[in-house]
Amino acid sequence: MKNLRNLAKRIFVFSAVLLGLFVIPFNNSFADTFYKNTINVRINKDGSADIESIMDFEPSKGTEYFVPVNNLGKSEIVNFKVSEIKNGKEVPYESLESWNTKKTREEKAKKSGVVKTDKGYELCFGFGEYQRKTFILRYRVTNFIKLLKDSDMIYWQFVNKGLSAAPGEVKLTITKGEGSFDNTNSKIWAFGNKGTIEFSDGKIVFNSLTGLTSSNYVTVLVQLNKGDITSGETIDKDFSYYKDLAFKGSDYTKKADKKSSNKIFYVAGGIIVAIVVLVKIFGKKKSNGYQKGDFKGEYYRDIPEKEWWKLSDILEDIGFDGQESIIRAYFLKWIQEKILIPVTEEKGLIFKKDTLALKIKSGFNNDFEEKVERKLFAMFAGAAGADGILQENEFSDYLEDTDNQEEFESIEEDLEELSNEYASKNDLFEKSSKGKYSHTYSEKGKEFTAKLVKNYNYLKDFSLLSEREISEIKVWKNLLIYATLYDVADEVEKQLKKLSPEFLRNIDMDVESLHTAVIYSNAFSNDFVDAYSRSVEEASDGGGGFTSIGGGDDSFGGGDDGGTR
Repeated sequence: MKNLRNLAKRIFVFSAVLLGLFVIPFNNSFADTFYKNTINVRINKDGSADIESIMDFEPSKGTEYFVPVNNLGKSEIVNFKVSEIKNGKEVPYESLESWNTKKTREEKAKKSGVVKTDKGYELCFGFGEYQRKTFILRYRVTNFIKLLKDSDMIYWQFVNKGLSAAPGEVKLTITKGEGSFDNTNSKIWAFGNKGTIEFSDGKIVFNSLTGLTSSNYVTVLVQLNKGDITSGETIDKDFSYYKDLAFKGSDYTKKADKKSSNKIFYVAGGIIVAIVVLVKIFGKKKSNGYQKGDFKGEYYRDIPEKEWWKLSDILEDIGFDGQESIIRAYFLKWIQEKILIPVTEEKGLIFKKDTLALKIKSGFNNDFEEKVERKLFAMFAGAAGADGILQENEFSDYLEDTDNQEEFESIEEDLEELSNEYASKNDLFEKSSKGKYSHTYSEKGKEFTAKLVKNYNYLKDFSLLSEREISEIKVWKNLLIYATLYDVADEVEKQLKKLSPEFLRNIDMDVESLHTAVIYSNAFSNDFVDAYSRSVEEASDGGGGFTSIGGGDDSFGGGDDGGTR
């Protein structure tokens, strides 16, 4: 009897679970989906802004949607209205004078209202059914324009972080009721995500490049010429105060720092090429390893690591170029392997002059094993075009396309990932008590940085070495890759020229070919990095371009919450 009771109990539990599976609606997965957010902003003559937020959204929980708008200064939110697109027509929701968050979903359906909080406002509406719908939110922000001492400003967070569901796509357009925006009267920046911001047909246009996450947001900073808009909130501060706040922790700050501190000049064929180093660094710099300049007179004569493309961040920690050195080395490798063939082309309509060019080997199909090498070469081939010949500075035109800019950024990210993976796999970083890697080199890591520094010393002090010492090295092609990584390839080449022809034959070294390879690899790797740096430099200077993933702190509007509840 006892066994029968136990059996009956099991059958009952199983039946209850099975019934639950059928009763619980599958469309309510408790995960909201925010497909797209299109935001249109119109700046009025009185300094206010009319904001329209179009949400392609599918709720799955809660009774309402709310948008916190905080840190308003002297701004107010007025005329908040919500509507829904149904069968191609806009259907207005009822606007309530007061909003009760405790009412049921059915009671809130097709209604909207505002809750005043200590921080600002909550813009609320009842979405009704758990279905994908298109909602339109409209409201006016008074004193939207901030009138500063030296210029005027827009500084506003349009998409909050910490939403119940972050939008998969965001497009933001800012227009003037009278006049237009362009680079003669405005400077523009955007923060909190991976996207672009630019001037287009008199408008400021932001587009996300990837779907946002809960930690992302959209904040826009615009510097306006003083007097273009005469009404708004007067603030007794210069624009630099807010720009410093916005740039703190941003990619713009990193790029500006790199620009000022990491300018490197290459001498190639008597031409000085200025290169702006732009390396996207997401982690903390490890500075406790050995540095370039240590171990003077001490040498390491072998290859430190065959997979040199995995060392970008470690090279940078030591004091070398980092990611741009990897690009430079790839170009040398391709030229050494005769995948890229140096040629000269005539340029100019009347006064002709020879320019450097690289031609892709006929029939080469980009079958590299390493992802970074494939992606970088694909960019080279794309810039070269149908004829397979890339001239100096031609890459700049190629990078006008934001998709190509994004691809270049992805290469930077891949290089960083490879470097971190290499360091972790080889225990180059210290581990915490929880087994996580820190940002400090371990003893093994310090030994590896010492090896790189001594290898650099070996190649830099090449002229001090005897022919016997040089002849003992059987890996010259790889050593020349490292000379390129350390940016001393031209020095090594000059010293090789001083050696006897017989000796050079013994170590299988064609100095003239090396000379050509060094010139071309420097010139074209510089062109790649410099072209990208110009596109981002414009963004840092307010001319539009890439957004910053971080930064944008202490903006007006927005908040750290929102969505369904």
